[in-house]
Amino acid sequence: MKIRIITGDLKHKNLFAPTGKHKIRSTTSLVKKAVIDIFQRKIEDSSVLDLFAGIGNVGIEFLSNRAKKAVFIEMNFHNAAIIRRNLEELKFPEEKYSVINDTAEKGLARLHEQFDFIFMDPPYRQNMVRDILARISDLDIIHGDTVIIAEHSQQEKPEERIGRLFRTDSRKYGSTILDFYKKQSITSDG
Repeated sequence: MKIRIITGDLKHKNLFAPTGKHKIRSTTSLVKKAVIDIFQRKIEDSSVLDLFAGIGNVGIEFLSNRAKKAVFIEMNFHNAAIIRRNLEELKFPEEKYSVINDTAEKGLARLHEQFDFIFMDPPYRQNMVRDILARISDLDIIHGDTVIIAEHSQQEKPEERIGRLFRTDSRKYGSTILDFYKKQSITSDG
């Protein structure tokens, strides 16, 4: 499977991807380009969390567009090794990234920093989006301007409000849905 970086400084560079029994469903070029186009002006010097990272496809796209740091959480050991290989082959300095080989739940619990963007692409048809968004809402990894981008199938229908998060937008790309969430601001009547 051939996957390319489609935007930024490393446009057209190829990424290593698993084949055969290790082959994965990766975020499509259409969806990646849409995300980058929507947030193009905010990516430079931002920090991104690529959750259910696969081969690091989306986080690397952010780094190619000059994000200052990307954290990748991927449960599959083989895929986490491919993320590291891709980052090394693309010659990103080690201070620009970290790879956590763990489940989403345990990986999130290990984080002690806030992100400007969180991209999550859990396995389709497993109804994980709502639970992961609720977990993110409970943690101190988001600030008032953090954008959480949840990629999922049309069959999953996460609520408009989940914990401290509310959906600001929803877009359809073929059979893929992108829901955008932000932290609800607290207002006082006083």
